[in-house]
Amino acid sequence: MKPPAGRPRRTVRGVALAVVAAAFLTAFLLFDTLPPGSWEGKLAFVPKGSPLSEVVGILRKDGILPHPLAFRALVLLTFSGRRLHYGEYAFPTPPSAFEAWRRLVRGDVIKYEVTVPPGANLYDIAELIKGKNLATEEAFLAAAVSPAVLRRLEIPGESAEGYLFPDTYTLVKPVAPEEIIEFMVRQFRRKAPPDAEKRAREAGLSLHQVVTIASIIEKETGVEEEMPLVSAVIRRRLALGMPLQMDPTVIYGVKRFDGTVTRKDLRTAGPYNTYLNRGLPPGPIANPGLAALAAALNPSNAEYLYFVSRNDGSHTFSRTLPEHNRAVDRFRRAVREDEG
Repeated sequence: MKPPAGRPRRTVRGVALAVVAAAFLTAFLLFDTLPPGSWEGKLAFVPKGSPLSEVVGILRKDGILPHPLAFRALVLLTFSGRRLHYGEYAFPTPPSAFEAWRRLVRGDVIKYEVTVPPGANLYDIAELIKGKNLATEEAFLAAAVSPAVLRRLEIPGESAEGYLFPDTYTLVKPVAPEEIIEFMVRQFRRKAPPDAEKRAREAGLSLHQVVTIASIIEKETGVEEEMPLVSAVIRRRLALGMPLQMDPTVIYGVKRFDGTVTRKDLRTAGPYNTYLNRGLPPGPIANPGLAALAAALNPSNAEYLYFVSRNDGSHTFSRTLPEHNRAVDRFRRAVREDEG
């Protein structure tokens, strides 16, 4: 006996309606968002190695996903579980499950720019890192003096000072202090003159000593044209066995500076006091830029032994002590006139 002629058509029509309804429901779940009125912008941090269940839990806990099951289904149906990127995400507006999935697959994480200026030292950089909430100052400084980190990065001396190249770095969370230091040291290796070590040896110096000289030059003058002259003063004083008598080295050793180098500071014994000690300090006092590194390798031929500020950022260079004393007197008069 044949079934009624109209039944198959009704069955097909019912299946089609069910498929359409399911499609509409899926689209609703995937593209529906929370009401924007109560949304103030949210951040979500996905740790490295998080399984799908943990990712869904984080987004759900932070109130970001209106339909977490739709997000989970989308990941499973597209086999994209291993393509979800860890890191910190910003959601300035309510995302749909599809939008949240797309961001995590594309890795649209928050990027932090850290600009290290020439002459910044470890403590300055630690403060910059802390300001971006990438690491605490204590953790960064501990990594910068870690013997294990220094050995791995082949840095001589007792810290990474001098080898954290001044540049703008783009960092994403999570990033360990050791990784930040490695990025900066790698940049130093890339940017430093390729024959720097060879040229240092030819001058009777180690690369570490050249970086130390460059760091002093960087702190003594911000005028690029003067850098080879400062380099010449340092080289001549070293050759003659004269103390360098450079204030920035004293400041670095004191670890406290309120704008004035006192007589007490100059008389306080320590490895960085170049008024009391002859020769170079034990290591760099800052992180020099390319101009200072070039000047350390290429000092001027000028026979200067002294220099003093002109009170405008530049300096007066002198060959003899009487000439230098006259320049100092001019500087002091200029300071008094400015204060008056």
